[in-house]
Amino acid sequence: MEYESLAEFQERAGYTIDGVWYPRVTSIVSIKAKPALYRYYGGMRSFKAADDAKEASAREGTMVHEAVEAILRGTHEAVPSVIEPSVDAFREFLRNNHVEPLMIEERVVSRTHRYAGTIDALARINGVVGVLDIKTSKAVYRDYTMQTAAYLSALTEIPNVERPTTSWVLRLDQCRTCQLCGVSLRTKGGMFRVSAGGKGCTHQWGPMEGRFEFSELGAHPHDLQAFLAAKTLWEWEHRDWLSQLI
Repeated sequence: MEYESLAEFQERAGYTIDGVWYPRVTSIVSIKAKPALYRYYGGMRSFKAADDAKEASAREGTMVHEAVEAILRGTHEAVPSVIEPSVDAFREFLRNNHVEPLMIEERVVSRTHRYAGTIDALARINGVVGVLDIKTSKAVYRDYTMQTAAYLSALTEIPNVERPTTSWVLRLDQCRTCQLCGVSLRTKGGMFRVSAGGKGCTHQWGPMEGRFEFSELGAHPHDLQAFLAAKTLWEWEHRDWLSQLI
């Protein structure tokens, strides 16, 4: 990512906490190559079209996160119709699991390794305490283990917080299913994607329905090592900006 000024770099790539600037977890993880994203851009008619759809998709993802946060806090807010199926899927997840939020949308800091991030939730789910990360992506990607490992490590530095022993990704999605061949039509950021299969079918699409995928990522030391290695590479990439912060 390119930055026009030091102020922009500080604002977009990190947090200032108690007068000290820390790079944010998601900025650090972004240094890793993302083959799925490259394929997405390569399949679009232009870079601008891909960028516009990506931004629209990100806005929808933010709306889902805000709705999930409100539900976890027990508040009642109107849900935009464009994301309602995904939010319904989250409610279904809650009905099927015993979820007790311990922290919701809180910033965590590792002063040992010098980074900061905002966790979606620290929760006790079916009796186990862990980091819960909400995603609206097409799939559960390997990068997520680095992100949750960073959160897990930072949480160990906070006194009087129940120690998490694992991490999960809850992926919320929505799509239509063909009543004839069973393939899915996924709508995100104004773009339509049909899953593999159903060749030659005329497709009769059913209603938009929400889906959730709940995956345990665990708490593996190797994932934290990978994150810290990514942080070293990120610092190398942005050394000119970082040198101005010293």
